[in-house]
Amino acid sequence: MPEDNELKIRANDGFTLVEVLVAATIFVFALLGLAAGTVSILRTNNTSQLQVSAVNLAQAKIEEFRAMSAAAFGALACPSYTSTGCSDTPSASGKIYNRSWQITADSPVAGVSAIAVKVDWSDYSSRSVTMSASVSQ
Repeated sequence: MPEDNELKIRANDGFTLVEVLVAATIFVFALLGLAAGTVSILRTNNTSQLQVSAVNLAQAKIEEFRAMSAAAFGALACPSYTSTGCSDTPSASGKIYNRSWQITADSPVAGVSAIAVKVDWSDYSSRSVTMSASVSQ
């Protein structure tokens, strides 16, 4: 009988210090993995939001060109992205973007102008979006 009592007492002792430390270590590593995944998801979400804003800014500029009269549009001269008067710095999503555009007359065919709008910004690295469209002159 005394042997049964000893087993019952030992069974009710609880966890050893080593078992608790091993369990805590496993739990900490699991939490660190979740934290790293969360940071990665937040960073990707932010990058996606900034890219959507850049696409919207490029589309807005193209729509602005399409809404111009033929005379006003024909007076624009933007042979390259770096030409004077062919850029601006709008802001969206709390970020300042560099937007520039290039207009190529009679391209791809006579009477049609090709427009390319490029939007640049920096978040974790330098990024750029370019949209193209054609507008009749």
